[in-house]
Formats: sequence, C-alpha cells, structure tokens
Amino acid sequence: MKLASQFLYKVCRHYHTSRGLYVPTVEKSESNDQLRHKLEHSEEVIKRAMTLYKPNEMMLSFNGGKDCTVLLDILARMTSPTTSMPLEAVYVKSANPFEELETFVDDSVQRYGLQLRIYQGALKVAFEQLIAEDSQVKAIFLGCRRSDPEGFDLCDMAPTNNGWPAMMRIFPLLEWSYHDIWSYLRSNNLPYCCLYNRGYTSLGDRSSTRLNPKLLSYDEKLGKMTYRPAYELEDVRLERINRDGHGQVAVSGTKQ
Repeated sequence: MKLASQFLYKVCRHYHTSRGLYVPTVEKSESNDQLRHKLEHSEEVIKRAMTLYKPNEMMLSFNGGKDCTVLLDILARMTSPTTSMPLEAVYVKSANPFEELETFVDDSVQRYGLQLRIYQGALKVAFEQLIAEDSQVKAIFLGCRRSDPEGFDLCDMAPTNNGWPAMMRIFPLLEWSYHDIWSYLRSNNLPYCCLYNRGYTSLGDRSSTRLNPKLLSYDEKLGKMTYRPAYELEDVRLERINRDGHGQVAVSGTKQ
C-alpha cells in the first residue's frame, strides 16, 4: 500500500509539473499561532459577508496569483456542496498573460469546481461589463493585503469608489503578510503557479513582469547563478520590484 501511495504521488506530481504548476513539499513545523489567528479572522470576515449577501450576489476576483489562490482555498473550505453556495469568480485577463499562469487558472477551475467568468481589458471596464451582464452581483472578494500599494487605509469591507461600479469590496486577507501567504500555501501542500518557483515574486502582464533580482544567487550544486523561489525572499518590501511601476494595485476595484 505504501508503494502504491508513493507511485500515485509521483504520478500526480508529474501531472502538475507538466501542467505548469508547482506542488510544494509538505513541511513539518510547529503550528503558527499568529497565522492561525489571522485565518480565523479571515473566516469571520467571510462569514459576515455570507450573512449580508446571498450566494448569487458574491464573487471572487481570481487571477491565479498567490494571494487570491489562498483566498480561493479558504472560500472552498467554507463553501462545501452542503452550503448551496457555488464558487463563482471573475478573471480579468491581461493583454499578454504568461502561459503558465493561464494553465494554473485552468487547473484551479478544475480543482475547485470554479465557475469562472473571463474578461479582457482594463479592470474598471471589465467590472462595468460584469455588472451590466449580472446586476445581482453586489460584493466581491479580493486578495489584497495591507502591504499592497494603496492598501494602508483599507478595512475588511469597503464600497468601491472613484467612479468604479458600485460593489462592496471584501478583504479577508488584509492583515496577512507576504510570508503568511507562503506559509499557508506550503503548509497545506497547495499547488501554485510554477512561475513563483522560478524567481518571480509578483505576477502581472508578461511585458511588465520580470524575475526578481533579489532572488538571484549562486547555486553551488549547479555551479552557476540561478533564481531562488519566491518564498525565500527575505525583504518583503521588495516583493514587487520585479514589475514595472512596482505592481500598482487598483484597490478601488480589484487586485491584479
């Protein structure tokens, strides 16, 4: 039985790798009480939203990034089939997306049974189109964190502003840190986009996203310079230096 389990694990790992995913190894470590408390708060925010809005009035903004991947998993854990709340999400595709990111989004749809609506173009225009097509949508879950650009003054729930389509923005991960996100992904053995394992710390459009130079180091085993994975970034203030404009976040509407 043990050999069969090992064989199945290798098969699944090969499948995910070939699909452009990275499956982190399970780490044995002491429980992180601080992260547990943050997770409990995130769940409380989601539960509060569920009391304010009907299932068909809420959606998740999902673009395959690490933060919204964590948020998707938390929502999936809280919305089992018995809750009668289907997981619905909106994906605003960039003009020139990474193929690996597109593959990961597709696999996430399959993994979580996600009902995904895809739009292209400017975020504001895409959300205007979403509301025009489905006027029932009144709230959207976002993976923004306090450390994101423009995220300092946010609260758990806040309506859109600055002329964006009228919706309530819900930020369950607001108090999470960069390392909290990676701790959740790795401790739960969750697949994430393989680009993060190649030296990208923040993902956007292919034309404006580069490898993070702070992860470049000499690998003695390989005998050459190589990029370390995103979770090894020490200075979290440098999370977005690999993106033109440092990955500005339009929190008036959503996170990209």
